[in-house]
Amino acid sequence: MTRLVELDPAKFVRFLADLWTQRNWQTNVQPRGEGRYLVQGQRGDGTKGLMLALPAVETTVEKQHVKGFVAHAKKRDIDTVVVATQGEFADAVRGFATSHDVTLFDRDELGRTVADEGLEQTVKQYTDGEVFETAEVEFGLPFDLPEPLEEALASLPIAAARERLAGLASGIGVGGGDGDGDGGGDGGDGSGGGSSGDGDGGSGGWKSVGNTLRDGLPSSVGDLKSGSPPSVRVVVVAVLLLVLALGFVAVLGPMVDGLGGPTGDGGGDEGGVSVSALSGASADSADVVARWNARTADTLRVGNRTYAAPEGERFVVVGLNATAGGDAPGSLPQSALVFESDGVSYGYQPLSNATGFRNGGLFAPDERAHVWTVFSVPTNATTGTVFVRPTNEDSVAFVHDRSVSTDPNDED
Repeated sequence: MTRLVELDPAKFVRFLADLWTQRNWQTNVQPRGEGRYLVQGQRGDGTKGLMLALPAVETTVEKQHVKGFVAHAKKRDIDTVVVATQGEFADAVRGFATSHDVTLFDRDELGRTVADEGLEQTVKQYTDGEVFETAEVEFGLPFDLPEPLEEALASLPIAAARERLAGLASGIGVGGGDGDGDGGGDGGDGSGGGSSGDGDGGSGGWKSVGNTLRDGLPSSVGDLKSGSPPSVRVVVVAVLLLVLALGFVAVLGPMVDGLGGPTGDGGGDEGGVSVSALSGASADSADVVARWNARTADTLRVGNRTYAAPEGERFVVVGLNATAGGDAPGSLPQSALVFESDGVSYGYQPLSNATGFRNGGLFAPDERAHVWTVFSVPTNATTGTVFVRPTNEDSVAFVHDRSVSTDPNDED
């Protein structure tokens, strides 16, 4: 396990400064009040960095906490902008960070950095010798899952369900300001912004329920066999079976569309991947409606160039005919699409000098546009689900249509 051990807040900030120092930054730490710190950095070549540190473990960093800080950093032409916390980042913050070129460090990411760069001794300066969080005691299920049941559970897009629940939770019962300010007379960092409200009695409760459901779901079928007492896992198995029986409709609200057969090169290859798609809204209310089809391939020809899947992997090619569902343009960038299989989520596979989203992911009302994307997945993958990251601004409805082309050379 590579999650960084919990540090005293002041020690956590000093550790962050040391982390930059080891990367050839000259650093300066400034407390900014309300438990916030600024770590300023500069390299010999003139590169400037600015890090907002929120060391409290109980912190959930919301968008309004970082929006003003990022605006302030951009005004100062800062080259490297970082937000670090021992708490958690809300999903909205992760989406905001991606679109504004901001690096996020939580204890999971910091733990991976320490392990990858061999910085264990740096951490030990601030602890009693501990570096990573101690693993939880594991419990096994009190029985073995029958093979048909395990296969059925394996077909569930568990990661997609966790993403959807996280999105539902982050969108309900949150109040407070937008944090646009960039500080005051002392050249402040603008990170104060507004404060996150608890919401009213109803919406705040639903947010808590959404987070509890999300956190209670295992990350994969393998996780059912460890990590919590057996009684809890038995309940989770029963809930997942209910979800399977109901087709996700009752639990997730939106629908899983297109649970079809394998998507082999010929359309019916038994060795292909069975693909489904998880909608975020119904077709009559979504901002973008995407008719889709998919196939599996070892190689992909685009124009005069042929691309081979990495060793041990194969391509899942997804074609979409998309249009805006309302009167305004809709947005579905390629980076918002995710393919989940066996509890692992995959972003799209970039291809050198080729793209299936030449329109930049913008779709006009009453005008159908054909786009395509490709995911690279393990060769032993047999099922998978396409879904849209909750951070995408517009909702998307997927409608399976076998007539949609998956050939990158077709204009459809």
